[in-house]
Amino acid sequence: MIISAQTLITGDGKTVLKDSGLLIKNNKIAAIGQSAALLSAYPNEQHMDYGAATILPGLIDMHVHLGFSPGRRDEKLYGDHLTAYLAQNDAWRFLANGVTTVRDVASPNGLCRNLALAAAKGFVQAPRIFYCNQALVISGGIDWNLPTTVQVDGPQEIRKAVREQVKTGATWIKAMADCRTHGLADFAQDELDMIVKESHWRGCQAAVHANMQPALQMCIDAGFDTIEHACHLTVAQAEQMAKKGLAIVSTFFVYEHLFGLMKKEEARAGLLYKNHQEIAAFGGNVEAYLQNYPEIYKTGVTIVAGTDCPFDGLEHITVAWELECMVMCGMTPLQAIAAATSSPAKVLGMEGEIGILAAGAIADIMVAETGADTDISALQKVKDVYLDGTRVSN
Repeated sequence: MIISAQTLITGDGKTVLKDSGLLIKNNKIAAIGQSAALLSAYPNEQHMDYGAATILPGLIDMHVHLGFSPGRRDEKLYGDHLTAYLAQNDAWRFLANGVTTVRDVASPNGLCRNLALAAAKGFVQAPRIFYCNQALVISGGIDWNLPTTVQVDGPQEIRKAVREQVKTGATWIKAMADCRTHGLADFAQDELDMIVKESHWRGCQAAVHANMQPALQMCIDAGFDTIEHACHLTVAQAEQMAKKGLAIVSTFFVYEHLFGLMKKEEARAGLLYKNHQEIAAFGGNVEAYLQNYPEIYKTGVTIVAGTDCPFDGLEHITVAWELECMVMCGMTPLQAIAAATSSPAKVLGMEGEIGILAAGAIADIMVAETGADTDISALQKVKDVYLDGTRVSN
């Protein structure tokens, strides 16, 4: 099959081809080039002409929580089975909106393993899923009471907990290094060091939730492969991360959106002291993103996009919204698209296989509204999606 359009974005952060297309053979991109040349070279191939549209790699969301039920008004109804259906629905929403790969960074024990298996067997349609299973927290730490976390204290407990997550098939290990509302680090340095050491020893990569100081510096020193959120990261720390080959996973949109909702609720009803603290923390995170990230981008540190979704009321959000925030903070549309295509593919160890339109790459493809190379909001208007070379039923 040949698909073509007015604009083709390869995903490398700079290349845009006009009046071009690509040839899909089996599940791979067999050729890419000018539409007329492809049609002449392969006259017997089925041709799908998308006209005034944009073809680009399927998007990659590096921070999701599939099947997340806490906080819903009816959350008590969500046992294992209903949570699995919720996760399936979440995964389908991502896929239908052009997200062909996700990295889940904390879900109930075994959920992502079984969802990925169901998709592999053809029972459901879902994006390609990388996952960490449950996140590691200290006793009484952030989200300690959720089914998405497991409490551990001390290097030896951590060593065993990492092995337990690997046993579920996890290829990433996630730690929660600080809270949202204070500047205290939860894990001690030797504990953070052990998380990274044991993860790498077991062939996994390590991700960490860290918003503030001193946790951010401690996580850089420990060598976590990705730092999630990193709201209050400094330019000097970004330079350290660039030298060490570590990546930032930005989640600006969800902080900005939730901060706006909190302010509206505060004005409407008034909130308790604890809620005021959380509102102030979210507001501080938004302000820090706006102040620091234009300069952080310039350091050359790898920045990839995540949504921290879906949550109740945010089911429609995909990584396209995060890319719009990146552009607002100084990236060009093409640079932002790379942050959800080729850059995360490299972080996931799939450079050249996904997140890029090139001969030999897997045919994970999104077709969006025209003009995405200059107007990032065009990615919110999806026309078609291909996963592993197959057009997704929509």
